[in-house]
Amino acid sequence: MINFKVLILFVLMSVTSVYAQTAKVVYDLTTGDSHQIESKLINSLRALSKYYKEEKIELKAVVVISGDAYKYFIDDIKQSPYANDDDVFEMQGKFRHRLLYLSESLGVTFNMCATGMHARDISKESLYKYVHADVMKSVYLIEAQNDGYAYIPIH
Repeated sequence: MINFKVLILFVLMSVTSVYAQTAKVVYDLTTGDSHQIESKLINSLRALSKYYKEEKIELKAVVVISGDAYKYFIDDIKQSPYANDDDVFEMQGKFRHRLLYLSESLGVTFNMCATGMHARDISKESLYKYVHADVMKSVYLIEAQNDGYAYIPIH
């Protein structure tokens, strides 16, 4: 009798997991264009989150940062290679809280290419606390896509 109950429980759990819906997306962010970051990343993620919440579908989003996008994820710009870039200071004020909101409220994961950081002499300690930088961009993208994440480039 106990084996039958275990079998029923296993079947119910399996059926429930099949119907639990999750939408997964990985953004390949390489642009340094602040307008593209605002429209194609920040606004897009907010809209997607709202849409999937209304549909009662969990959204899992990952942003892989490389190329010219590094500068928008550094906490202390004065101690970075972008210290003389006036646009970065202006956009940091605009993006700082919005990016934090994406991380804390929407659960967006931010991963930065460690290889490019090293090439640009950007320290891991200078990044926003929610930005991970453990491996190269390709590893983050391969792992996300192998886990079923839809790929969206922002170049």
